[in-house]
Formats: sequence, structure tokens, C-alpha cells
Amino acid sequence: MNETFDFLNSLRWQDCVDILINSYILFRLYVLFRGSRLIRIVPVVSLLWVLNIMALYMGLVVTTWAIQGIITAAAIILIIVFRDEISTVFQAKNLRSFVWGFPGTKLSTPVEIITISAFELGKRKVGALLVLPGKQSLDEIVQGGIFWDGVISEQMIYTIFWDKNPVHDGAAIINGDRITDVSVLLPLSKRTDLPSRYGTRHRAAIGLCEVSDALVIAVSEERGHVTIVKNADIKHVKKAEELQEILSIHTGAVKREKGVTKWKEISEFSIAAIACFVLITGVWFGLSRGKETLKTINVPVEYTDIKPGFDIIEASTNTVDLHLSGSMPLLKSLKPENVKVLLKLGSSHAGHNSVNISLDNIILPPGVNLKKVEPKTVEIVMAGKIERNIPVQVDWSGKLADNLILESVNITPVTVKVIGVSPGIETVATIYTEKVPLDNITSIGSGTIQAGIVMFPSSLKTDGSIKTVTINYTVRERNLGDIFE
Repeated sequence: MNETFDFLNSLRWQDCVDILINSYILFRLYVLFRGSRLIRIVPVVSLLWVLNIMALYMGLVVTTWAIQGIITAAAIILIIVFRDEISTVFQAKNLRSFVWGFPGTKLSTPVEIITISAFELGKRKVGALLVLPGKQSLDEIVQGGIFWDGVISEQMIYTIFWDKNPVHDGAAIINGDRITDVSVLLPLSKRTDLPSRYGTRHRAAIGLCEVSDALVIAVSEERGHVTIVKNADIKHVKKAEELQEILSIHTGAVKREKGVTKWKEISEFSIAAIACFVLITGVWFGLSRGKETLKTINVPVEYTDIKPGFDIIEASTNTVDLHLSGSMPLLKSLKPENVKVLLKLGSSHAGHNSVNISLDNIILPPGVNLKKVEPKTVEIVMAGKIERNIPVQVDWSGKLADNLILESVNITPVTVKVIGVSPGIETVATIYTEKVPLDNITSIGSGTIQAGIVMFPSSLKTDGSIKTVTINYTVRERNLGDIFE
């Protein structure tokens, strides 16, 4: 019981939000793909994932690698095999259909009107192609077509396929209770075993059903026969009752009591929501609070909130060892850059300071716990910043020609304002320029050289106003009385 309370007390509000968000995402995916063939593969993928976690915890390296490879390959295969169903789901008109709401009751297809119209067209010897799509989108399969979007009626169907109508050639696509497109071109079948009595209209119906899950009603212009084509099945229908039954099965137009259907859907969605929540909770627990593993990482210490005018001149350590615990997958992927140790020095004073390292100073990823930190205390020596005017001296390199002598050298400015920390800056007597080669001075007379200032040690800084000095020099010819150095 105490372990349960400890676990609940250790939960953060971020953990609850994390579980709820991912549970909702999984539930929305179930709602969107509900009824598709893809949803049937989910239990298999879930089982593979569970086996992968078990193999990882048991230390089965090869088995873990093999299952991960299978899962990766399966994901690619599923995207390829079910690309049409996936594209159909994501062909939503707005964002709201993805993040909210439930699929409403589909518009019932007027099966009786279609049945009566098909047999009436057969009696009149009027050729027709009526396409009732399944779950698969036909956008990439059919060609051409004219947008129609009219409510189905017997008169409309007669009008569309009337031989004087410019759109009578091709197929009409029926979605729900509307004819959405007319004069649509269907792919022709390439089968060589079809009866010779099948013309272009029947070959187009068979061709579409070979590459989709649609149902096509083909009405023969010569014989007036009504033929149903779905998948590889071609059936000549003689009775209206038979056609109506086939269409009812394809469109799902079965009569059910509204109350029973509503409560059945509510129960189904409720069970799915609970299952998604339980599954995501299990995944979260497995990743963040699963089998505990220990790991030690060395992390650099970052100092923040340093007072203006102060600087660190000495620290007992620049890194600390963190002993962490958590699930194996989390710690396995954990890198030092994912963890930070921040020590605030806002309350530090000049001189010696002892700063304790606690959990408040350490930033850890969710699910990773701190067991121990070494060392627990960092000793820091702080110093204030002061300004001094320090003389500048030229740092000559090389040598002049034997017949020349450097008679005079003047530097402007003579001194430079330097900012540094105390103690330390008091011991600096001279600031040097960058290397100035004497080899470049080859003629007698006066000259000017611009040279940058070199700050050493690196803790010294200028105030920014002076970065270079001007060196004015005079060179004369060496006389016999000059003493060689």
C-alpha cells in the first residue's frame, strides 16, 4: 500500500498530461480507422511491441534486434499495402474531423431507387454504368468525369444515361444519396478469358473491380441485362429483390433500431477509450517507471546569475558525477547533453564560497531519478572586477639588418585601461602588443606601425575603446662607433 502511495505522490502533472494526450491521439486514430482493414493489424503490431520490450528486459540482444527490424519493415509494408485506406482517412475537409467528433451516420444509399432504375434502364435497352465505391478511394484509379452532385432519383438516372445527353458515355459514381460525378472513364480489364458478348462497358466494370473494392452495376444496351461486378465476381441479376439485397450488403444499408445502434456505438467507443488509456499508461509506465536500471554520467557544471563586477577565479571542480536510475530504454538513450547542472551564484560574495548541489540545481528528463551526486559541494573563489591603467610595450620579433639601428620608439597611447579580477590584476606590470617583426623594417627614416593588444592572462579585458596602438619609430644607419649588442 505504501508503495502505491509513493508512486502516486511521485506523479507530476506533466506525466498526467503526457498520458492523456497520447491516449487521446491513439483513440482518435481508432475512430478514424474504425472499420478499415488496417485496424485488424493493430493487435499483431502490439504483440510484436510487447515481445520487443520483454526481449529487451531479458537482455536478448539478437532477438530484440530481429523484432525491431520486423516492426520497422512491417510499418513500411503497412503504409504501402493500405495506402488507399490511409489516404481516404486523411482526405478530410477540415482539421476538426481529425481532432474532434465522431463519424456520423453515413447517408443511406437509396438502394430501392437504384434497383428500380437499373431494371428500368434494362427494359428500355439503355446502357449504363453505376459505381458504388467501397472503403477505397477511386481518385487515383478513374479518369476524367464531370462534377454533378445531385440527389439520386429515378428521373435523374434516366436523364444521365439518355443517349441524347452529352454525359451518357462513361460511368456515374454514387456516394451516399448523391450522384457525385458522371461521364467517368474506368480502367479496362486486360483479361483474355472474358466472353465475347462483354463489350467495353462490361470490361470497364470488371477493370475497376480488379483494382478496387467498388461495386459496379453494368446495364447492357444490346440485351438489357443487369450485371453486378465486385472483386472477381461477375453475376447476371434477373430479379430486383436479388439486386437490392446485394446493394444492401455492399452499402451496409441494414435496418436496425436507432436506440440499439446508438448505445452499441457508445459502448464501443467507451471500451476503446478505456483500452487506449490503459495501453498508453502501460507504455508510459514501461518507459519511465519500468525495470529500474542504474547509470552514472559525468556532467559539466554551469554557473549562472553571477553578480555584475564579479568573476570566478577558482573552482574545486568543473564537472560532477550523477548517479541516475530509471527504465533501461530511457537510460540507454540518455546523453550528458540531456542533463544540466546549474549553480546560481547570485548570493555569492568575494572570496571563498561553498555551494551545495541538490536536485533543485539539476535538470533531468521525465522518468529519470537522481540517486546520488558527487561531489555534493563545489568550492568557489569569487573575485570582484577592477580597472587599472597598465603600460604597453612592443613585443619585437626577428632582427634588423646589420647596417641599421633602431634609434627611437614611441607608443600611442602609452597606457591602456584594463579590466580584471582582484586578486590577480595587481601582479600585471605590462601589457604587450602582438608580435612586430623587425625584418619588415629595411629602410632608414621614420615609420608608423599599427599593432593589436594581446591580453594575458585571458581574464583581462580592455574597456573596448582601444584595441590597437600606434608605434612611431626612427631608424638610422649604424656607425662604426656604435656598440653591437
